[in-house]
Amino acid sequence: MNSFWNGKRRFVALLMFLAGVFVALRVPPVIPFIQLPGENFPEGFNVPFTDIRLTNTFAGSVIVWILLLLFVIYVSRRRPNSGNEVPPGGFYNMFEALFEGLMGFVGGIAAGRHFRLIFNMFMTIFLVVLLANWMELVPGVDTIGFIHPHVKEKFDADSGEYKVVTTDGYEIYQGFLGISYVNGQCDWISPADEAAADEAALVEAKAAAAAVEQSSIEDAAYARYQQAAHGDEAHVTDESGDAHGDEAHGAESGESDAATAAYNEVLAARVAAKQARADRSCYTGVGPAPWADDYVGDDKADKKNSIPLHPDPRGEEAKLVPWVVLPFVRVPSTDLNMTLSLALISFVMIQFVGFKALGIGYLTKFFNFATLFKSPLGGIDVAVGLLELIGDFAKILSFSFRLLGNIFAGSILLFVMSFLVPILPWPFFILEFFVGVIQALVFALLTAIFMNLATVSHHHDDDHDHAEAH
Repeated sequence: MNSFWNGKRRFVALLMFLAGVFVALRVPPVIPFIQLPGENFPEGFNVPFTDIRLTNTFAGSVIVWILLLLFVIYVSRRRPNSGNEVPPGGFYNMFEALFEGLMGFVGGIAAGRHFRLIFNMFMTIFLVVLLANWMELVPGVDTIGFIHPHVKEKFDADSGEYKVVTTDGYEIYQGFLGISYVNGQCDWISPADEAAADEAALVEAKAAAAAVEQSSIEDAAYARYQQAAHGDEAHVTDESGDAHGDEAHGAESGESDAATAAYNEVLAARVAAKQARADRSCYTGVGPAPWADDYVGDDKADKKNSIPLHPDPRGEEAKLVPWVVLPFVRVPSTDLNMTLSLALISFVMIQFVGFKALGIGYLTKFFNFATLFKSPLGGIDVAVGLLELIGDFAKILSFSFRLLGNIFAGSILLFVMSFLVPILPWPFFILEFFVGVIQALVFALLTAIFMNLATVSHHHDDDHDHAEAH
């Protein structure tokens, strides 16, 4: 252990840690837009000669198979040519030990003449799922990609036209080398909503001032009523009337000051909220307000900015729409298409090995009518066979959603914890490292077990007991 951390490795680890701290402190954390299906790449990234749009989960699957191919080439070249040759050290020895351990483990479950087929299927599924699961631990996966405007076209039944509408997202800013970044500190607010909030603040401020004015008038009227009720007529002279006039003038001045204070207090809260967004480098919330001297109201509806469907991220149009990151690569195991495909392959191989081992008699596992009219329990055999058939199809769902649910939840966990604890999310990465191993092992192991069960005839034990009876 000490020799492993000697020399350059310590400095590489230290530099990686310092780089992680720097990025965590300098780059605002962003929770990516989360959806279950894989995101489509922008226009132009289609399957050749088709209109089918490529997805980032498909790109992840391609990378997995490329890595698996390179891994096979590496192992083939490092493998000794004969038993007398000394095997190379390092990673190859570790993989060879793992390979032999898994072979012995699967051999204890599915020993027999179909062991090689079952083990090959087990190892292939294990490696594919493992690499796909571990992809969520690679920096840049799910976080680096296209800056995508989060808008969509929606049909308006009233006008009979399609209108562009916005959804949730973030603001963006231009960074190093002109690269666009999503600003995680700034949830996007449409200019219309910003203007509406300003107008609402102005209305609230006027209402607060009017309420203070009304309260002051009512207090002054009540005070005069109390004074008249005590019968103090000495003050109802012209001279005293002038005195009341002076007092009323002073009261009106005080009332005006209180109303102004209430008016300014509401607007100050709104200005503070706008300034807080400006301090976070948000580009909304800093325009002229309705109470500002340089404010010019938009009295013509046709002057209002329409929502662009394909805005320029480097232009002023970028302020009119929300933005999200459309990752270049997403973990394949978080897409139901990938997990369902593996489940279907597993299902087909289970049936294939069953027919290979038992021939057409394999169907009696599901359609057992041989004892229907020969035994009172024949109906039970038919029911059990149909349940076996339903159970085999249920394996497709269980395989698909078990893997999908665990890895998708793990990806969201890493997103959230990297957002909440951007400097030290390592325990969760270690957790997902082992979750990826366990889920790959469970998927491959269940496939091997079901393939082995498919090679065993349900009537084997009955035929054996019948032979012993004779």
